[in-house]
Amino acid sequence: MSDFDVEHFAKLSRLNINEEEKVTLQKQMNDILGMVNELMELELDGVEGTNFAVQMENVIREDNSAPSLPAEVAAATFPDREENLNRTPVILEDND
Repeated sequence: MSDFDVEHFAKLSRLNINEEEKVTLQKQMNDILGMVNELMELELDGVEGTNFAVQMENVIREDNSAPSLPAEVAAATFPDREENLNRTPVILEDND
């Protein structure tokens, strides 16, 4: 993987990386690609797939409705209110 590839991936991921991080990331990505290439070279013709040894089951809880705070109580806990609006700090900025 070239410097250009690492810079391109960083840009796509919106990561700001310095030169040291770029070198580290390039080595890690090359190691991963090397392992993938080793796996691709394995001769698997005639090898049957395996199943999980443990029975998989859905562990997601039921989505049941439950009583919640009245709107007035929840609104009273908000630090910055204007009429029926709860104001929050800006967390995303426009980059234009």
